[in-house]
Amino acid sequence: MATLELYSKGESVWIPDPGAVWVSAQLLQDYSPGEKHLLLQLPNGEEVHYPVGSPSDLPPLGNPDILEGENDLTALSFLHEPAVLHNLRVRFLDYSSIYTYCGIVLVAINPYDQLPIYGEEVIDAYSGQDMADMEPHIFSVAEEAYRTMTREEKNQSIIISGESGSGKTVSAKFTMRYFAVVGGAAQQTSVEERVLASNPIMESIGNAKTTRNDNSSRFGKYIEIGFGRKGDIIGANMRTYLLEKSRVVFQASAERNYHIFYQLCASRELPEMRSLKLDAPEILSAVLHLGNVNIQASGRSSDWSYIDADDRSLAVFSKLLGVEGPQMAHWLCHRRLAVGGEMLVKPMSGQQAVEARDALAKHIYGQLFTWTVQRLNSALRSQRGQTKSFIGVLDIYGFETFDRNSFEQFCINYANEKLQQQFNRHVFHLEQEEYVREELAWSRIEFSDNQQCINLIEGQLGLFDLLDEECRMPKGSDDSWVRKLYNQHLTGKPHPHFQKPRMSNSAFIILHFADTVQYECDGFLDKNRDTVFEELVNILKASQSELVAELFQQQENVSPVANGSVRSGKRATREHKLTVGFQFRQSLQMLMDTLNSTTPHYVRCIKPNDLKEPFMFDPKRTVQQLRACGVLETIRISAAGYPSRWTYEEFFSRYRVLLRGPQSQEQAQASCRWTLPQLISDPDQYCFGKTKVFFRAGQVALLERLRAERLRTAAVIIQSRVRGWLSRIRYTRILWATVTIQRYCRGALARRLALTLRYTKAALVIQKTYRMMVVRQLFLMIRQATITIQAFTRGTLARHRYRLMVAERAAVLLQARVRGWLARRAYRRVRAAVVFMQCCVRRRAARRELLKLKTEARSVERYRELNKGMEVKLMQLQLRADQEVAFSLSFCFFFHSHLYLMHRLSSSSVCGHVCAERVSQAVSQAAKALRTELDEERRKYQGLLREFTRLEQRYDNLREMSLLTEVHNHTKAIGCKLMNVRVDSALSLPPGLPAGVIFLCVRQADCSGDQTRARSLCSAAVTKHSSDVDMTALWLKNACVLHDLLTQHSPKQTLESDELVPLTTDLSDLIRALSDLCIQGYQQLLSITETRLQNIIVAALLESETIPGLSGTAVKLVMSRKRAGSDPRTVASGDAPTMASVLRELGALHTALSRQDLPSTLMEQAFHQLTYLISASALNSLLLRKDMCCWSRGMQIRYNVSLLEEWLRSRGLQTGGAVATLEPLIQAVQLLQAGKKTEAEAQALVQTCTALSSQQVGLSILTLYTPHSDLDERVTLNFIRTVQGLLKGRSDCQPPQLLMDVRRVFPVTFPYLPPAVLHAEQLVIPDSLKISFLRRV
Repeated sequence: MATLELYSKGESVWIPDPGAVWVSAQLLQDYSPGEKHLLLQLPNGEEVHYPVGSPSDLPPLGNPDILEGENDLTALSFLHEPAVLHNLRVRFLDYSSIYTYCGIVLVAINPYDQLPIYGEEVIDAYSGQDMADMEPHIFSVAEEAYRTMTREEKNQSIIISGESGSGKTVSAKFTMRYFAVVGGAAQQTSVEERVLASNPIMESIGNAKTTRNDNSSRFGKYIEIGFGRKGDIIGANMRTYLLEKSRVVFQASAERNYHIFYQLCASRELPEMRSLKLDAPEILSAVLHLGNVNIQASGRSSDWSYIDADDRSLAVFSKLLGVEGPQMAHWLCHRRLAVGGEMLVKPMSGQQAVEARDALAKHIYGQLFTWTVQRLNSALRSQRGQTKSFIGVLDIYGFETFDRNSFEQFCINYANEKLQQQFNRHVFHLEQEEYVREELAWSRIEFSDNQQCINLIEGQLGLFDLLDEECRMPKGSDDSWVRKLYNQHLTGKPHPHFQKPRMSNSAFIILHFADTVQYECDGFLDKNRDTVFEELVNILKASQSELVAELFQQQENVSPVANGSVRSGKRATREHKLTVGFQFRQSLQMLMDTLNSTTPHYVRCIKPNDLKEPFMFDPKRTVQQLRACGVLETIRISAAGYPSRWTYEEFFSRYRVLLRGPQSQEQAQASCRWTLPQLISDPDQYCFGKTKVFFRAGQVALLERLRAERLRTAAVIIQSRVRGWLSRIRYTRILWATVTIQRYCRGALARRLALTLRYTKAALVIQKTYRMMVVRQLFLMIRQATITIQAFTRGTLARHRYRLMVAERAAVLLQARVRGWLARRAYRRVRAAVVFMQCCVRRRAARRELLKLKTEARSVERYRELNKGMEVKLMQLQLRADQEVAFSLSFCFFFHSHLYLMHRLSSSSVCGHVCAERVSQAVSQAAKALRTELDEERRKYQGLLREFTRLEQRYDNLREMSLLTEVHNHTKAIGCKLMNVRVDSALSLPPGLPAGVIFLCVRQADCSGDQTRARSLCSAAVTKHSSDVDMTALWLKNACVLHDLLTQHSPKQTLESDELVPLTTDLSDLIRALSDLCIQGYQQLLSITETRLQNIIVAALLESETIPGLSGTAVKLVMSRKRAGSDPRTVASGDAPTMASVLRELGALHTALSRQDLPSTLMEQAFHQLTYLISASALNSLLLRKDMCCWSRGMQIRYNVSLLEEWLRSRGLQTGGAVATLEPLIQAVQLLQAGKKTEAEAQALVQTCTALSSQQVGLSILTLYTPHSDLDERVTLNFIRTVQGLLKGRSDCQPPQLLMDVRRVFPVTFPYLPPAVLHAEQLVIPDSLKISFLRRV
């Protein structure tokens, strides 16, 4: 019973409602003990009086708004049916969240719609995460089972139950898919694929359409997935329970047979079915044709029957199964009896023959089903060693109640009774373990035990015992069995769980744990016997089909829990062991033993409506299933003890305002122990543990009320202080304004007086200045006239003196010029004669030297000597050419001077004129001959220079090709030395040195014509892989350099320089191999870094407290409380990853790439891939963690992301898109920090979050947003709907998935950078490479 003080005005309560089961109402006045009515207001505004006979009749209280939509039902302050129903409805309809925790149980509501929450990116997000940190999901339960198995080395079980159509099979498939992905083997095998591929096969032969489900499983299935020592799947095994074989021959209205029959009929025309000649489809076809066999009754009382010999269905049936048609027709209508030691054949009536035909059809299908399961188990059996541990997935039928319930429903409900008992005891055990671990003084919690109902079914003289006994009777019938039930459990010793219907004598009622069910007794004995006559089985054993014979010959070696029994003429001893009921009890007991030996995990599937409409919630049907599946019992067990549990630190952070004494986290426990008795007077309502404080139901709400009152009182005090402060501020402002006005008025009067004085003084200054200006102008005019007269006089005298000096200077200069001209004329005559004689002598010497040079140039032995002195000769030739040009110019000058002299002399003498003509002709001829000879010498010199350049290049090429002469014997040694160099030595090498050495070796081998050796050298480089970042970057650099060198010298490549010599060997395939090696090295480099980052991304970006104290004071109510039964993984605070850890890993990669001088574009692509991984991993975790969706955490994350952005920009990596990949995470954080109230803010959010999809904005971040302090508010549903409407209207270019694909790989492009021409003398090979056997020539 809740505390009566909580029933105050304004509180919400729940009252029963015939339509909605429970509706919320608000108290309009406080409740006082003794009042007979409560005044309530319904949601529609209507006021009602709720009758209250005693305090126990008070309606259940509603939970605080802060707990609305809580992902764990046991975290609610008030644990009762309406609170559970309301919380599930809010999460399902408002938040589109189909999963909710209820302690150790995962409640899964079938959405009847495809949701984007099962992709591989979601599996990656849940892999390795703590169950309490993530939003509820089927993958979270699977991860908890997997991690518990690997950590504790104990077998696990996942029990999935629920009504037909609630999604059990789909949940089981997703669970196995998770194990196949997380527990996949290192090498690709087909074990995981086979485990997943077995599901459609079993659904085909074991599922059918019913009135409640289009794909209802008509059998129970328990799959054990075996794991090896490394946690990888190495095998699986499947066990099945109680196949509904009666569906083969009978289907209720609006239901269908098993899927396989319809699939077989739909594919009958496919050529694959005609060509495969499979036996299994033939057997299924035979079952269909057997149902069409026409059995006709005859005789007076129709006491015997027959089948026409030309019955087409029987002929087809016999042909398909390879049996004799007449024999089958005979034994379908006759049976063999043993009377007095003799065998008699007795005809059967038409009804008996039809029953025998149907029994045979069911038996054939059951045997085929068992054979299929055996074949699947054989294919799933472990082939890679012994299974260390396993995880079992139980997909079993839920509690069923129909208008007419028969033997199948009886067995199904019996199995659910056993599972419910195991579930109740396990929940009780976990609850008591928590109390023992905290060392609480506890009393035993009473829980509803259904052992009496189980004893009624399986106990001595129970329903199964009486049923088997009646089956052994020769004339046993359903009616006699019912009478025995009445006599045993109703008349003789009444059983509390057994009743008799009022209007029927052929039915009985059992009060199950989930509901009361009435069973009709018709057919119980036949279904329990499940008898097939031995004669029909013997015919099938003799079939010509190997598969058919195998199916029925195996029946001799089947275990006692096999389906069905065979009746022969002689009744077998202890035949009751072969009844279906006995077999089912044995198999169920084996299942319970298996479950009890494992750690169970529970999934309860809920069917929200019977119309199969997406996201439609029927409260009546939901409550019915919650009661049936034990969820409410879990709540009741939890509420009976201490459902609310807080660590002392969490309690101190939340209720610090109520505590007294020391206000520090270190003394939180002492403060709690000292203050709680003063807050809660009843000591039975709370209890102190070692690390937690426990509260009974309703006490947290009481503490919340006390906290709100304390905060309200504090707010009033703060308001009074603030109002007084505001009044004082207002008075101070008025006083300041008055003083200011007075000051301004006095200042205005003072300025007016100062202006008058200033004007008077200005007038005096103007008068004085004007008088001074008039006198000054007169003085300046007189002075200017005087100066002008003086200037003209002085100028006249100076010009007269200047003209005298110029005349004297001209006479002296004329004399000097005449004398100089006469001296220069005499000098030129003498110099011209001397120069002419020198030219003649030098021309003769040059001809002799040219002949000598021509002789030497024709000698090959002089090439090497030319190489030594060629530079000197070139300089001499150039000097000689310059001298010839100078001589030519001198001669031309002399010739023109001579002509000038002759012209001067021509006026005086005719003889001189003739001499001048002769001299002119001689000089012209000599100049022409000299010019011709000079041109010839110049052409010869240029030719000699070209020949010298060609020979020099050829000499250099021959010298480089013969540089490494001993490579032929050391090809393998070179590759081995270069590839296995030590790490410290390798990092000290210049970038690309090993690639350069290998290329020179390849070129030498190519020049010598050894193509095999050239290929082997290239192949030696395509072998290196490392797990170290520095070494991987080193060999990536060498692979790129070698690839570019081979491409540059490829015979197919256009040479860009005359110095490049193409290779003769076509190495295109090796170039492609090197290109692939570059890609592999790049991926290996990223894989190493991604492996190191994977485990620290979420902890560093989302969880690390980079800004200390920002979120330490804001703790949400019960936010950090771990789920019951969960074993959280603790991490030492000193070892918690931070942003420094992430930047350290990125810095190591950047240093390795920079040290090897890799292209900047390649570095940008690498960090673009890594930042995408960081952004996707962090965003995926943020979208699945409710504790991260708050304002304070958003501030922390934004600061962490800014550190990463700053690091990228400081290294110039922002241009490659590395910063752009962080945009989704940045926008998600901005969404957490932005306002979320008005429509304008909604529009701003939609315009801002362009990199986020509609599901990420509307269905995840906004719905998960949780206030961590009283200053923040939860996002309203109206605001979420507004945002969703705006998101539908925008043209969303983002993919519709909820999470980002962390496995996305961006294509990489390696830039082609042709290296400089490589020469052997440029390489400096250190001794650490140990290739001293190479030598240069």
